Amino acid sequence: MRTSLLFVAAIVTGCASSSGNLLTEEKVQAIRLNVTTYDEMVRDYGPPRSQHLGGDGLTTATWFYFNNSDYGAMEDQQTLTVIFNPDRTVKDYVNASAGSGKRR
Repeated sequence: MRTSLLFVAAIVTGCASSSGNLLTEEKVQAIRLNVTTYDEMVRDYGPPRSQHLGGDGLTTATWFYFNNSDYGAMEDQQTLTVIFNPDRTVKDYVNASAGSGKRR
């Protein structure tokens, strides 16, 4: 499953928005498996940049942000990919922000 999460994160690289540090370690650590809902994720992070329904019937959503440098290059990339249970609570997630690559 980890491979598919990283694949989804790579796909959305071109669909990003410029933003501040929205994926702080503190905010991501507040995500609770089987408790935090899809609606709470949208409230806290905005709409996901990508989402799809997998063959297993589970929704995977990805949030992707970056900061622009003075020369227009993407810096400080932040990516959070979340798999949701059928009841729309968080089943698992991968925080690949700023090289942390932490998985719950």
